[in-house]
Amino acid sequence: MATDRLTRRDFVEAVGVTAGASTLLGAPGIALGGSANEKIRCLLIGAGSRGGQLLDSFLPQADVEVVAIADVDDSHAGKTADRVKKVKGNTPETARDYRGLLERKDVDAVLIATPDHWHALPAIHAVLAGKDVYVEKPVAHNVAEGQAMLRAARKTNKIMAVGTQQRSSSHFQKAVEIVRSGKLGKVFWVQTWNYENISPTGLGKYPDGEAPSYVDYDRWLGPAPLRPFNPNRFHLLFRWFFDYAGGMMSDWGVHLNDIVLWALNSKGPRSVYTSGGIFTSDDDRDTPDTMQVVYEFPECTLTYSMRKGNGLRLNGHDYGILFCGTDGSLILDRNGFEVIPDKVVLPYGIKLVHGDRPLRKIHLKPETVTKGNDGQAAHVRNFLDCVKSRAVPTADIAIAHRSTNTCHIGNISYKLGRSLEWDVDTETFKNDAEANALLKREPRKGYELPQV
Repeated sequence: MATDRLTRRDFVEAVGVTAGASTLLGAPGIALGGSANEKIRCLLIGAGSRGGQLLDSFLPQADVEVVAIADVDDSHAGKTADRVKKVKGNTPETARDYRGLLERKDVDAVLIATPDHWHALPAIHAVLAGKDVYVEKPVAHNVAEGQAMLRAARKTNKIMAVGTQQRSSSHFQKAVEIVRSGKLGKVFWVQTWNYENISPTGLGKYPDGEAPSYVDYDRWLGPAPLRPFNPNRFHLLFRWFFDYAGGMMSDWGVHLNDIVLWALNSKGPRSVYTSGGIFTSDDDRDTPDTMQVVYEFPECTLTYSMRKGNGLRLNGHDYGILFCGTDGSLILDRNGFEVIPDKVVLPYGIKLVHGDRPLRKIHLKPETVTKGNDGQAAHVRNFLDCVKSRAVPTADIAIAHRSTNTCHIGNISYKLGRSLEWDVDTETFKNDAEANALLKREPRKGYELPQV
């Protein structure tokens, strides 16, 4: 059974770590915490589905040890500890509350695979305690939390890498290089999408009840509003509720839009408009099952389309990214990419009015890459190498924060039902107090963000 291990003055009076305390707790630029054997000793926070997937990549690394596990679900913590024992030979310490585990001097890095609403607090506490961090996407529950994470990482000079792992995939890197090289011509239209049919039942509808005895449900809620326990709002399915996450927009859209920002060399759009709703799912969710988001960039439009009531694939892909340029297109997903040359035509109307004329020749060559991957293994290795070298990771917190912001502002436009102008430098909406109020939320008492 996991315990509530918490000492050192209850970790500076529970969660109230001040700016002054951060200097004491965060030793900047010290790699491996003085580890003599070059091992990177890890604390895993969140040992559920995604935590287990992360361990698929971390445990095979010869220089990784998992010395502690924190999870509010004792069954998750126990099963994961048994897995670590079987693979690595040691039995990690387990606890429901991660804060006491951050005191361990033998923890060099913290891996965070909690639900979205529990990303910011442990990430900030970890760097203030002198640890490097690998945190899952999306960066945070809201823009203000992401900003706080970025400030904490920079103040402490700690590594904070984010699990937008496609950036570490070689075929995504090559695709981005093609887009940025100009080979597609002027790229003026980009589309991202997720399509599947789970109608009409979706999540289904389930009554509220009692949380399992082996779960600290109040701590699972953390900064989120107090709600009765419901299986649809708990493990895995939490992402379909705005209390904890941002629906498909932030669950999958962040991966897609992250690559788009990279390829466009952009910090974000200048405006956003979202339409949609819950049209095909008769279930408990409060995030949309149908969504169309239009982002305006200078000289380029990006759309994100999502539907849960129809699985017709776009060009054979149920998810993906389509870059359209004046010379050709590139369609991309985790399986690979295809470059498709275009052809200039002379429409009947123009020809009738202005006569025949020679057409521009396009010299783009077709190209196909079929053996792609999601980049997870390389992404984990990049993080571990950066812990040792102190280099900036491939998906640094600043990069992933901006990509996550595209999801947040898309959801805010959905909630308000109108177009919004976005300032990428100030990370605020222009002249819109109502929209700016949704960039943050008031956490439950006892789960406030540290001042950094």
